[in-house]
Amino acid sequence: MPQKPLTPREIEEMHAELFPEKHQPVEPEPWNPLYDPESGKPLFPVSLEDKFSAILTHQPKSPLFRLPPEIRTQIWSYAMGSRKLYLTSKKERLVQAEKMNEFKWWPKQGLLNVPMVCKAAYLESISCLYSSNTFCFGFGSQGTKAPLTSIDTLLPSQHIAAIKHLEVGWHFIRGYTQYYDSHPQAWDISIVICTPDDDQVWYGFCFKMARLSNLKTLKIVVWTSGERRAEFQSLEKETLAPLQEMKHLEDFSVFLPWPQDDKTLWQDAPFSISRRFEDRSRYGVSIPEY
Repeated sequence: MPQKPLTPREIEEMHAELFPEKHQPVEPEPWNPLYDPESGKPLFPVSLEDKFSAILTHQPKSPLFRLPPEIRTQIWSYAMGSRKLYLTSKKERLVQAEKMNEFKWWPKQGLLNVPMVCKAAYLESISCLYSSNTFCFGFGSQGTKAPLTSIDTLLPSQHIAAIKHLEVGWHFIRGYTQYYDSHPQAWDISIVICTPDDDQVWYGFCFKMARLSNLKTLKIVVWTSGERRAEFQSLEKETLAPLQEMKHLEDFSVFLPWPQDDKTLWQDAPFSISRRFEDRSRYGVSIPEY
């Protein structure tokens, strides 16, 4: 018996001598990059659609899958279609949220339960989730456009192509704004307004929207804040010019919180403009009515 306790290293060496097969070096797993170094787009693994389609998904004993395909399509649409889905991002993932009351946003689950019933249900219903619902970004105090401007890094291309309806809230600032600074007591708590974004984010958003060839409806709601927010009236032509490229939309509306300066502007534009708004000068913010 040893005179003193063995150290952990001595115990490890003794164990290696007794059981050498358990102390073989472990080869590291090969490293696979997550993003394409040239395009910067994510290298998605095999999609669930491709993976499931390679597996036998026929279910002859299921009462649901014995129905005609057109009936099942109506069931998917009724179960999870014709809704507004408020989305934000958390830990670089899309998160569904719902406006439960005027000031609070809470997580919501449920729509994905239908595609996740089985492999066959996923293959048939997942496209309905993206094509028959309206996706809303930038609404509520925690709303952000980050998921929308980087959507190609969050969703596979086939899901992005299926999106047909979008609503986007936008917050422009000029000068000093009381919102989202270090003095929340200066805010008007009755106003639910999204975080502000700079002009470059706006132009990046317009570029992304012009590339969504299957997009059918788009609603853009604009808030402005800051003591120089009246400048947007003279900057309207420059700000909205990128929207002229979106001529493939069937229903395109923009809600602006400033009066019209040039009556001849946008007569042939592919979008309609609403200018009903409320100017709360005490708090330095202009609010559209939508």
